[in-house]
Amino acid sequence: MSDTKRGYSIVIPVYNGAKTLPDTLISVMQLEGAAFEVIIVDDASTDNTAQLALDAGARVVTLEQNSGPATARNKGAAESKYDVIVFTDSDVLVPKALLQKLDQHFQQSNAECVQGVFSNVCPFANFCSQYKNLYNRFVLTQLPDWIDTTYTSLTAVKKDAFMQCGGFDENIRDASVEDRTLGRNLIRSNFRIWLARDIEVLHNKKLTAWGFIRNQYRRSRDLAKLLLRNRAEKQQEPSPSTAERGRFGTNSLAAMLRIPLIYLIAAASVWMGCSGNMNWLLVIAPLLVLYAYLIDGYMKYLFRHRGIVFTLKGAFLNIIDAFTSGLGIAVGIMSFMLFGKKY
Repeated sequence: MSDTKRGYSIVIPVYNGAKTLPDTLISVMQLEGAAFEVIIVDDASTDNTAQLALDAGARVVTLEQNSGPATARNKGAAESKYDVIVFTDSDVLVPKALLQKLDQHFQQSNAECVQGVFSNVCPFANFCSQYKNLYNRFVLTQLPDWIDTTYTSLTAVKKDAFMQCGGFDENIRDASVEDRTLGRNLIRSNFRIWLARDIEVLHNKKLTAWGFIRNQYRRSRDLAKLLLRNRAEKQQEPSPSTAERGRFGTNSLAAMLRIPLIYLIAAASVWMGCSGNMNWLLVIAPLLVLYAYLIDGYMKYLFRHRGIVFTLKGAFLNIIDAFTSGLGIAVGIMSFMLFGKKY
C-alpha cells in the first residue's frame, strides 16, 4: 500500500445522527499531534447528517441505501488515506490528546490494533444511562492487556492489518455485535489487540429503561448467534478466542452463571409458592446469596463510584438484565439452530 500516508483516518458511520454528531465532530476536529482526516460515512440518512459533517470540515462518503454500521465502516476504511484507521461512533466524544496516546501505545506494544475504554463520566444523569456507562467501562477494564475483541467506541487499527483480515462482517446489519467481528478477524489473522486503559472516551448517549432492556436483549441474542457461528466455522485460530474459552462476549464466567441462576430462583419461587411449601426461604435464600456473590465485583465497583443507593438500584437492574439477557440468548440459540437464521 505504497500510496498510504503516515497518520490517522478517523472513520465514523452515521445514520440519522444529527442530534449527537455535532458534538462528536467538535471533539474530533480539535485533535492534535499528528496528521489526520475525518471520514463520515452517511448510511443513507434522512436527516441533515451529511450537511452537518460537511460544514464541520469532514469528508463525507454517502451510501445509496441503508446498509448498517459494519458495511459503513468497511466503506470508510476503503476510502482512507492514512496508515492507521480509527473507528469511533457518532455519539462518542474523544480526548484532545488521543492521537499522541495512540502513537505511544502502538510504539510500546507493537500491536496491530489498540482498543480504548469508556470514561466513568456520563453526561446524562438518569439512572440507566449512568448504570450502562459504568458497566461498559467495568467489563472492559477487567480484561487483560492483550484482548481478542474490539468495541468501536474507540478502536485504532493499522490499515494493512484491517485489509488483510477482512474488516467487519457485513452480514450483520444492525448496530449490535458487528464491531466484535473485527477483533475476531484480526485474531484469526495472527494480529494482536492491545487494551489501552488510559485512552478514555465519553459515551454521549442517553439510555431510557426501555432502551436498556431492548439493548440488552438484542446484544445477548446477537452474541449468542455470533458465538455459534464462530464455532460452526471451525477455523484454526492462533489462540483460543473468548468464545472458544467459554466466555460470552466479554462477560466473565460469573456474569454468565448469574443468568441461569436467576431463572432457577424464579422457577423455585413459583413452584414452592404454588405447592404451599412454607420453607421456601431455606431454598431461595442460599440461591440469592450465591447470586449476590456472582455480581459482587460489579456491585463494589458501583459503590465506589456512586454510593449505596445507586448500588442497591443497580442490583435490582442487574436482575432485570439477567432475565432479559437470558431471553435474548434463548431466542438467539433457537433462531440459529431451529430456524437456520444465522444472522
